[in-house]
Amino acid sequence: MDDLASARDIIKERAFDVIVADLDLPDSSGSETALQICSIAMQTPLVVLTGIDDEKIELDAMKAGAQDFLVKGNLQSDSIWRAIRHSIERKQLDWQLRLARRRLRVLHDTASKLASCTMKKHAFQLAIDSARMLLPDIECQILTEKAGVLSVIATSPELNDRIGSETDFDFGLAGMTFAEKRTFQFRSHDDKPKVTSGKEPFRCGISIPIGSSAVFQCVSHDPDAFTNDDTNMLEMLAGHLTGTVDRISLERKLRNLAVHDPLTGVFNRNFFQIALNREKLRAERYSTSIGFLMIDIDNFKEINDLYGHLTGDKILREVAAYLSESIRETDYLIRYGGDEFLMLLIETGQTAAIVRDRIINGSKLAEDTIKLIGSPVTLSIGQSHWNSKSGISIRETLAEADHRMYDHKRSK
Repeated sequence: MDDLASARDIIKERAFDVIVADLDLPDSSGSETALQICSIAMQTPLVVLTGIDDEKIELDAMKAGAQDFLVKGNLQSDSIWRAIRHSIERKQLDWQLRLARRRLRVLHDTASKLASCTMKKHAFQLAIDSARMLLPDIECQILTEKAGVLSVIATSPELNDRIGSETDFDFGLAGMTFAEKRTFQFRSHDDKPKVTSGKEPFRCGISIPIGSSAVFQCVSHDPDAFTNDDTNMLEMLAGHLTGTVDRISLERKLRNLAVHDPLTGVFNRNFFQIALNREKLRAERYSTSIGFLMIDIDNFKEINDLYGHLTGDKILREVAAYLSESIRETDYLIRYGGDEFLMLLIETGQTAAIVRDRIINGSKLAEDTIKLIGSPVTLSIGQSHWNSKSGISIRETLAEADHRMYDHKRSK
């Protein structure tokens, strides 16, 4: 190669173990030559071979990326080969160090981002994107457990068609990983178990457990695409993801405990004011009504005294389940007191009376409670409704529902 332009073209087209070049070429000179070559051949060591013995030129060339600086006329053949060999070794070590630093930066950035995640799906996708930054040529998917199967919930773009696909616990690499809670790796297309796609089979892959709830898989169509360092790096990423998933699950559980009754699972009285404020603003904005049903279990004290509190708790759960099935998803069921429940019926108004009658006339609660105490449990219910034009407060509206509930109870 007689000039830098020719050298650049050839370097782009071919791979070399080492590049030996003079700094003074017809179209380039000095450290600029070294800089241009190193910017193209980032993984290939450059050995400068020049007739100029100058410390400043040598220093500039090394700063530009050259691995060694040799002066013509002062060399013997074995010195040249030794310099070339050492340059290749140093370049390989340098590249591995740069790659390791880059990967650690990716892991550090990912850990910081995961720390601020509040939704699992965002955390899963962030982990997949980070894995692709660590290993650009791989494909990834994450499976979570639900109803006895593992379902794909997040993937890299190439596997988007697998979202929602399911795998049994006792089948394949994902099932083994989930069951045994340890990392599995297969290294060639002949190994079992396989991971397959709708296209050609993957020839190697890594399957890592995410705590006790998910599996993180990274796969490749190329054989032996993963090194031990790759596996260690992906396990570190999976460790950060596991911590995030556990944190989000715990936060969700704590939030649920804060607003749900632990016995029946319905909303508790703490949540009542939150829901009421929200729906009051909505009703005022859109000129709609809120319906209220105040519900009491008849003779609940006698049930507790006669059959015990454990049976009483079962009755409460049966009533809560029955009432939950009687309303829409947009409505609220609240355990208001010991054996009292309150329903907020959104945009219902006068039709709250219809819901009341449907609950009272339903047979399912009676059928389920006869099995527990030998006689059907009945409910007393009072209804009322509120809107911003009614001229009465919500407190007065609730008192009206409570009064009608006791009227209903006394009428039996």
